Amino acid sequence: MYEIHISDLRSFKSCRRKWWWSSPLGLNLEPNVPYAPFFSGRAVHYAHEMYYGSKHVPFNTSLGKFFDHEIREMEKTGRLWPQEQATFDEQVNLCIGIMDHYNLWIKGLEGHYADSNLEFKALETTFRVPIYANSGHRSTKVYLAGRFDGLVKNKEDGTFWIWEIKTTRSIDELTRSLANDEQAGAYLWAAQQIYKVPITGVLYNILRKKLPSKPLVLQSGMLSVNKQIDTTPEYYFMAIHENHPDWDMETITAHYGDFLSNMVTTGKPFFIRYPVYRTRMEIDTLAENLHATALEMTRKSTVLYPTPGWMNCNFCHFRGPCLAMNAGGDVPFLLDNEYRVRTDPNAWREDDDA
Repeated sequence: MYEIHISDLRSFKSCRRKWWWSSPLGLNLEPNVPYAPFFSGRAVHYAHEMYYGSKHVPFNTSLGKFFDHEIREMEKTGRLWPQEQATFDEQVNLCIGIMDHYNLWIKGLEGHYADSNLEFKALETTFRVPIYANSGHRSTKVYLAGRFDGLVKNKEDGTFWIWEIKTTRSIDELTRSLANDEQAGAYLWAAQQIYKVPITGVLYNILRKKLPSKPLVLQSGMLSVNKQIDTTPEYYFMAIHENHPDWDMETITAHYGDFLSNMVTTGKPFFIRYPVYRTRMEIDTLAENLHATALEMTRKSTVLYPTPGWMNCNFCHFRGPCLAMNAGGDVPFLLDNEYRVRTDPNAWREDDDA
């Protein structure tokens, strides 16, 4: 029997050559130095797990633990080059900044999907469920396996939701694609088999991978109210307190109230909770496609050709050995010296957006 991971399946359909190098069904490799977009995504996932789990670990504490682990893993293959160290440090600062900002956001979040209205039933759930053939019988060859971010129950209406964390460069672009998110759909299908409860859909907790801009302090001592600033009301309000520590709320409202109100209605969000509903037909169709693709992935005769393209190649962490293979270079040498075998069998998950 083969275990098929949905991230693995997506990689297979994107580029078979990359899939073979990275897949648990193939060489199971990852870069010695963490690929920056995937690194930040894994750090954010870990911080969420620790915070919303039973221990309620503060974000900065769990991030520190995550970074220490990554450093130990990288040191096993030798010291980082200066450029690699600079990239690592940049990602560390980005992750800390994102989660500090997110912490401000959730404290002021209200409404149906606020933290206070969500009961976290399970986090980082590892699963292994059967895949069914079109005939309705269990496949004798493949299982669907993996780990989804969580299951939450809304306290207001009692509905259950898959909790899915996404990090992205553009929230607007990501939300337009979520109706076809095969990964979350597969997680929903698996969760229904595991928990035996009706699951309404997927609640995406989306974080933008960018630090907010800090407002400039003008010569007058006031903060800039430039409408082009890329920040959030929560972050701007924190800057007001730092710049005017003695001001009361009435004074803040008099000087910055209109600007803050405008930011609420017209500003570009850094975080969003976005529900997506899935019908029974959508889930059944997805399950049928899972079976067909899984069989193709496990056939020994499957051809491992590349799928070149701007999106596929520019953001691929196997770009070096792929180009070397095209040119007849020493691919085994590159794989041996620049990549390592994954140590965590459940860590086969990619970030959502490069």
